Amino acid sequence: MTGRIRLARPEDGAAVAAIYAPYVLETAISFENEPPTPVEMSERIVATLATCPFLVFEMDGDVVGYAYAGSHRARSAYRWSVDVTVYAAPHLHRRGVGRALYVELLDQLTRQGFHTAFAGIALPNDKSIGLHEAVGFRHLGTYREVGFKFGKWHDVGWWSRRLNDGLPSGNPLPPLG
Repeated sequence: MTGRIRLARPEDGAAVAAIYAPYVLETAISFENEPPTPVEMSERIVATLATCPFLVFEMDGDVVGYAYAGSHRARSAYRWSVDVTVYAAPHLHRRGVGRALYVELLDQLTRQGFHTAFAGIALPNDKSIGLHEAVGFRHLGTYREVGFKFGKWHDVGWWSRRLNDGLPSGNPLPPLG
């Protein structure tokens, strides 16, 4: 898959929102019930970039996928851990977009000094499990019946990947440009 990966910009909000909307409206992959508007997605991009990478995959000038990281939990002791996610336009599944985004995202998080990345996957989702395990994530456990969408309960499996060993110094670096 040829394309380029770059940091997202606020003006990418509409393209990112368009990629995400089918996941919200048609699947239990996302536990949101209403897709964010382009303006809301632009605000999410800006908020994320304050501490973590928000990356987009461009192909022929169009944004066709994205990946980002965010705080794992609010308490300061968690500042070295991040949650990660990736989405690709449905017509590009299994074409390398998600993997390329994750490789770059995980590399940037490692260089920023983060210690562990976590991914929650609504189950069942063999494609997402395969992608996460292909880039080094290991299954930790499953929250049973934790989300209710489309009239039924859904489990969420949790995966983790170590990014850095040893003790941290200071705080994680800002996102890399």
